[in-house]
Amino acid sequence: MAFDPTKPANGALIVSAELRSQLTSLKTEIDTKTDAAAVSAQITNEAAGECSGIGWLGMTVSNPPTQAQVQTLANKIDDLISALRRA
Repeated sequence: MAFDPTKPANGALIVSAELRSQLTSLKTEIDTKTDAAAVSAQITNEAAGECSGIGWLGMTVSNPPTQAQVQTLANKIDDLISALRRA
């Protein structure tokens, strides 16, 4: 039997079987909920990785940029993507 928040009715006599059924239904609902460890694991698996190890680029791009400057930017973006993917 599923939990029924309307039972026992206000002013009704308490019937042990009905109350036991309500408590059993609540315990079943609680037991089927995800626990804190599972939530933490899910957050870890779905969140971005640590990227504080990726340093600042610290370069000035010329106008027009050189091929080396553009390649440096592309490499830094690749480093960042790898870190965020938890590689």
